[in-house]
Amino acid sequence: MKRSHIIMIIMAILILPITCAVHYMACNVATAPTRVINKVVTADNILHNYEWFYDVLHKVKARQGQIKQHKGFLKSEADSKEKRRLRIELAAMQQSCRDLVEQYNANSKKLNRRLFKAKDLPYQIDINQCE
Repeated sequence: MKRSHIIMIIMAILILPITCAVHYMACNVATAPTRVINKVVTADNILHNYEWFYDVLHKVKARQGQIKQHKGFLKSEADSKEKRRLRIELAAMQQSCRDLVEQYNANSKKLNRRLFKAKDLPYQIDINQCE
């Protein structure tokens, strides 16, 4: 074999995988938006997001009721040890409520989540409602 043929074979062996890799990356980048859209608009994803907002809103409302009730217990309690325990529980409930509100508000800002949120739900929940 001539030296030029050997060089051409070696170059083909080196260049072909590189060319294939570049082509694969270009195709992968070009189809990325379609793959994301297909993942976002699946029936399971739509239903999950739709239900998620209702579930979290009702969890926040339930936690707010518990906080209100616990404040009443705290107000009527005379024993200092019991008051201390109730304050600790109240603080934990308030933090739990704030965590739920922050999750709800964060997901309300995400386009892929809020697309499927019902119109009768609030856009954001005031975190001060957990106090």
